[in-house]
Amino acid sequence: MIDRKSDEYLFADAFIGCQQAKLMNWQDYIRLANLGDLESAHNALLEFGYGDPTETKHKGDIEEFIRREQAWLYEMIFRNMTGREEMAPYLYPFDYHNLKACLKAEIMGRTPDENLLISTGDIDWMTTVAMVRDRNYASLRPTMRDAVQEATDLYGRSQDPQAIDLILDKACYKDLVLGAEETGSEFILEFVRTRIDTLNLKLFARVRKMNKGWAFFKNAMLPEGFLKEDFFLSNFDDSMTQLADKINQPYIKAAVAEGGRILEETGKFTRYEKLLDDAVMEVNKKAKFYTEGIEPIAGYWFAKETELDNLRIILNGLKIHSEPEKIIEFLREPYV
Repeated sequence: MIDRKSDEYLFADAFIGCQQAKLMNWQDYIRLANLGDLESAHNALLEFGYGDPTETKHKGDIEEFIRREQAWLYEMIFRNMTGREEMAPYLYPFDYHNLKACLKAEIMGRTPDENLLISTGDIDWMTTVAMVRDRNYASLRPTMRDAVQEATDLYGRSQDPQAIDLILDKACYKDLVLGAEETGSEFILEFVRTRIDTLNLKLFARVRKMNKGWAFFKNAMLPEGFLKEDFFLSNFDDSMTQLADKINQPYIKAAVAEGGRILEETGKFTRYEKLLDDAVMEVNKKAKFYTEGIEPIAGYWFAKETELDNLRIILNGLKIHSEPEKIIEFLREPYV
């Protein structure tokens, strides 16, 4: 466990508190979605402390703008923290994404495309490229190293690229839980396990909709959440309402009850998956009750990531001239 006194975070917590005041709320999103064009949205974003969206390598590239702001977020957090290792697990998904991209590029006989790699992981992406090329995984975390070797071996026998995704995705969330446990923060551990539950519940609904059966779900589910394999097995044939009745976590229970009802009535996953994502944010909002320590930093991190995801939706919607109501329908719950 990482041994650090809560007062060692005082400067970072104070700085993050100032940044939190700049987060966007629902009214800000609605205003932005109703501006009608990208130029007006770009000007509005300057008010919230964003860099000029038009000043990108490829002028006006929305994804490049989002990645630039993500890089600023991570640099700002780590620059103001006493240590890095507490929040490093939040970067693990990017490391695993880069590993998958490199392994698949190698399968296709290509050099990994820089545009498909993420530069903000805990491991420099160029280091990842070199490790996969040289088959030298000695410096990787044990869970990651074992997963890469297992995925490479299984692909060699099955020639199924999906094996790479399944093995590395499971390892990623195992690593996230291990990292959360290392922080000693009950909040971070609850947050990570709740995210895993929502991913499994999304998969659960889609597998049943496709009539894939239990074996398919079991092979793909992430075992590190609060909801274990036995829960899904014993409720595999239940309705979504029946499933919700057996869930203890209040935010997840409410999301499955309402979203599941809509899913069964319409066959559409949009609302169901949005409500599950919003349930994760409700758990994340518990960070507001902490005045010091790692929790306010972690809460802000996910809040800002969600804001950037929402901005991606809004800006792309404006770019293709979507109606404001359609844009707003896809937005996730903000932190403030």
